Amino acid sequence: MYEDENKLRLSDNLANAEGNFKVLKEKEKMEKDLRFFKLDFAKMVADKEQALAELGNTKIALTDLKEELQKKSISDKSATNIHQVFRAKAEKDLELMKKELKLMKQEREKTMKDSDEVMQEMEKLMQERDELKKDKKKLEYMIGDLFKHKEETKSKIRKVREILDGFE
Repeated sequence: MYEDENKLRLSDNLANAEGNFKVLKEKEKMEKDLRFFKLDFAKMVADKEQALAELGNTKIALTDLKEELQKKSISDKSATNIHQVFRAKAEKDLELMKKELKLMKQEREKTMKDSDEVMQEMEKLMQERDELKKDKKKLEYMIGDLFKHKEETKSKIRKVREILDGFE
């Protein structure tokens, strides 16, 4: 009976240890995935910032071109037709850039929403990890209680043996 209890306790301990090991492996996998998500997000943000910087440079270049066109049109009235063509082209390009900027802003907002979702998921994982830590502590206390109960049972068995040996 004592050996059966020991075997049952050992098998329970083994099952608990296997469960803890699986949970730790899953946690490590989730942390690894989270690192990859963070890297991808940082790369995406850097790409968006670079595109916005290029858009800003393009706007500056367009402004410079407009100023040059205005200077040329003042100095040479015969170039008025060319100036009008360039101006129309520049305005068309500006409109195109505005549309691209609007699309980039929409993509950035979507990226921010995705980032918020990742952060919420990370918070959930942290809460689950904390709950698992609490469960682990409870199991450790239960194991300690079982060992204490084991010692008490051993003591009672010794007393019963002493009583039986006294009858012989």
